[in-house]
Amino acid sequence: MPLTRKLLSAFLALAALLGAEGSGLAQTTVYLKPAEALKLIFKNSQEVLKEEHPVTDEVRRKAEVELKYELPKDRYVFYVGKTEGRVDGYAVIDEQVGKVQPITFVAKISPEGRVDAVEVMVYRESHGGEVASRRFLNQFKQKDLNSELRLHGDIVNISGATLSSHALVVGVKRALVLWRIFYGKS
Repeated sequence: MPLTRKLLSAFLALAALLGAEGSGLAQTTVYLKPAEALKLIFKNSQEVLKEEHPVTDEVRRKAEVELKYELPKDRYVFYVGKTEGRVDGYAVIDEQVGKVQPITFVAKISPEGRVDAVEVMVYRESHGGEVASRRFLNQFKQKDLNSELRLHGDIVNISGATLSSHALVVGVKRALVLWRIFYGKS
């Protein structure tokens, strides 16, 4: 009889595991750790400086006017790549919720305020991970705040990953708005 209970327990554990996988529970895929992302983004820079920016009332007000939603954080960290004292670009590591889970990404912005690169660092959803593909991410290159920056506009979503596609559009636009507030000409 004990063998039957063990088999039943094993069967129930296997059924629970298979049920969980089929239920769409999130699976975490780590593409880049922060140090790796910065090394990739600033591969040609001599140095990378970390600058913390608190979200003051003025910053919050300016951002909310452009974004039409409240900033989710009280501070943002930008990384500034430099070579021989000249700024090569700015980067922010941020998160934006996809369907249910946050997508961690890094956006590099040129000194002129255009997107140089976007990389997905951590993807936590069970579906839609195709947003980490070059084909999707390359659409952000050279976009700025004068670009349409919306799905079905100048960014084509990935079928089956619409919410994740939208999340990255929202996150990249927020990065550009914050860049302009902290570094650009308002």
